[in-house]
Amino acid sequence: MNNAVTGYWRRYRTLPALPRELATLVLMLLVALTLLPLAIWFAGQFFLGDYIRDPSGSPTGGFGSMWVDYLRGVAGGSVGYWLVLLGPWLLLMAGRGMLALRRHERARRAPAPAKHDINQPLA
Repeated sequence: MNNAVTGYWRRYRTLPALPRELATLVLMLLVALTLLPLAIWFAGQFFLGDYIRDPSGSPTGGFGSMWVDYLRGVAGGSVGYWLVLLGPWLLLMAGRGMLALRRHERARRAPAPAKHDINQPLA
């Protein structure tokens, strides 16, 4: 299994920039459509209790009902649902941006390479 993951990672890293970023976006959308709703449902069950679908207060659904409501919210264009859908990708982009900024700051603070005078004798 480890060799397969390593092979996929190497193949991913050798892709040109645009296909690699599109693959990243597709993977993050798959996470947002599968794992994230599952995590939200489990957290809701733990902290809030049963998923209540209608205002009368009777528990009318489990994970399947919540997932269908999530997909309807995304299809309906609700901003909150779209934030959840794009959240993993946006967090990845923010993390990449912070790493790039950190690298830039380190490169800026690094001492400039010493300029050698060609006329000076070698030691």
